[in-house]
Amino acid sequence: MPWETRITKVEPDNLQIAGYPLQELVEKKQFLEVAYLLVKGELPDAVQLERMEKIAIMASELSVQKIERLDDDDISKTLAAYLLTDTGLARYSGENLEEKIAYALGRTARYLASIFGNEDTFTSNSESFSTIIYQAFTGNSAINQKEVRLLEAMITACVDHGITPPSAQATLIASSTRAAYEVAVAHGVGVITDVHGGAGAKAARFFDECLDSHSGDLSHIINRYSQEKKRIPGLGHRVHQNDPRRDILWKLADEAGISGSRVRLSRVVSQSFNNISGKDMPINVDGVIGAIVADFGLDVSMAKAIFIIGRIAGLSAHYFEEINTQPKMRRINFGEAEYTGHDTRVVTTRL
Repeated sequence: MPWETRITKVEPDNLQIAGYPLQELVEKKQFLEVAYLLVKGELPDAVQLERMEKIAIMASELSVQKIERLDDDDISKTLAAYLLTDTGLARYSGENLEEKIAYALGRTARYLASIFGNEDTFTSNSESFSTIIYQAFTGNSAINQKEVRLLEAMITACVDHGITPPSAQATLIASSTRAAYEVAVAHGVGVITDVHGGAGAKAARFFDECLDSHSGDLSHIINRYSQEKKRIPGLGHRVHQNDPRRDILWKLADEAGISGSRVRLSRVVSQSFNNISGKDMPINVDGVIGAIVADFGLDVSMAKAIFIIGRIAGLSAHYFEEINTQPKMRRINFGEAEYTGHDTRVVTTRL
């Protein structure tokens, strides 16, 4: 029996949030605006966005108790632990769904700052959550607005991919039992591993390997990968032939001055692979994000962190849709979901 979702429409080369093409949202909207859209089905007005901004910044300024990490702990495991043990998040009860998400995203920014050792860069008088995120990832107290915009765009590109990804399914199953919000979202975050959500970090390592070992000689390393029957990280997608988010991230990387040797390789790796293997495997959004992260000078693990903080917005939307529209502990057949949200519409307001 089909069941409805109004959040994200996923078709080949067509990814829409409540009717808006995701690539347009990446280019023209802030991350918090898209987080609001995910749960409300409409973009926020200036008052609504300001309210979310204040809550997210306030939540990011609250300290966290450091969680001990084993050497081989995935960052997703650590973030899930933070979500599960954050009593402030568990107790927070804003008037609206979007306030809960804003609070959770603010806390996540603080978790990441703690994990990456960047808490000292946080400023109590920041008026922009975009800046807070930038400081959490980079540790830079000096703000480069084009870099801020690029980092936020990468996060927005990862917010959701419908109900088929394992992280969404894990959150939905927990939601169907009416698990607490932070528990259900932590379930989704916890399954973001090198298998699901780890392609960006793998791609960053791949492009570094190309430069370190062969001075950017793609043919040499692609031949070796082919002989060893290893997949090239960041190439191909189970849905998209031409990932709609790819080109706008390249454009913003150019504008931010981040398009170095890895980004240049990301633009030609698909053609090189095709020349050698005869197979058409276009680069996907993870491959582009991995290249940008590497040229940004960030630790490769931050590619996965970018995926996770973006995806928390989408997981939150799936949680609230499930508990508000579906019966408890239902038998979920994910293949029967139907998108019933808005038809295609255009994002008209530019940042």
